[in-house]
Amino acid sequence: MIHIVNGDVVGSKIGNLPGDVLVWREMYDFGPLSEDITEENWIHRRAHFFEKKLAIPAALFIRNCEVQNRYLDEIPKDKEIVLWFEHDRYDQTMLMYLLNELSKKQCMNLSMVTINEYEGVEPFYGLGQLSSQQLKELYNLKKQPISDEQIKEAITGWRAYTSRNPTEIEKWMASSNQKLPFLKQALQSHLSYFPSIHTGLNEVETLVVDYLDKNTCLFEKLFQSINQKRINDGISDLYFAAILNEMMNGSYPLLECDYPLSNYHNPEPKSKLRLTSKGLDVLYGQKNHFEFVDRDWWIGGVYQKENKWSWDGNNLIINAKQHNNF
Repeated sequence: MIHIVNGDVVGSKIGNLPGDVLVWREMYDFGPLSEDITEENWIHRRAHFFEKKLAIPAALFIRNCEVQNRYLDEIPKDKEIVLWFEHDRYDQTMLMYLLNELSKKQCMNLSMVTINEYEGVEPFYGLGQLSSQQLKELYNLKKQPISDEQIKEAITGWRAYTSRNPTEIEKWMASSNQKLPFLKQALQSHLSYFPSIHTGLNEVETLVVDYLDKNTCLFEKLFQSINQKRINDGISDLYFAAILNEMMNGSYPLLECDYPLSNYHNPEPKSKLRLTSKGLDVLYGQKNHFEFVDRDWWIGGVYQKENKWSWDGNNLIINAKQHNNF
């Protein structure tokens, strides 16, 4: 038996269960994506993006991907594999990816433990909040076989999520039978990462400027506040810092801080953040961030620098000049 989890905390806590533990170290809510990112050119493309945005050494990223992919390749097809993933966008994108890869490799004995709440633990962010004993009880009570219908939903969901045309996500959501109980909710959360047509900011960025309107605060406090409001995202501190760095880049920075933010080499900064006058202009509707920024950023399979999708409050729309790309 092999248990696949998304973090060292959970991995260490389930070590007393039968079988081996594989901690999967990747972020599919971040960086360049396509339907098949196991190809060497995509691994390298992701590695250089992660190095640029998070300071994770590209060589380390590439080596980790190669080791993980080799491990999956060597799993016997009849080996029981248990996937441990909670409800948020971070976990559900990883679940989609792994079910795609395991299906390609014709692994036939798949199970999962997946929850969005745990009695007595509020707010519930994830499995890492639970004790070894609680996780063992979950394994005994909540482990369930993964059906062909669930695998199919993961495959079609991943295809939509990594498409250059994100309206494929809207189509997938409209047709979903929710065989994977938390995937539709996670993809709904994903759509809110597209910038608003009205402000040029996505929902996370909007929460940031709202919070900083009357506050100068430490990175850690801001991160905690946004995490509490975005409980279905599973945002990591590194990812959040990368979002804030983008808001400080270019000729029209919305934020400023007194010390470099969290990255791979600097995991616990004491940075203080504040809004700039330009940030106030966007916050109060005097300017639209679209006018000043050319985003070097990915949202699922959409590279914003090339395809300027935005959210109008109900649907995704694209700049008319971009339609020929599709």
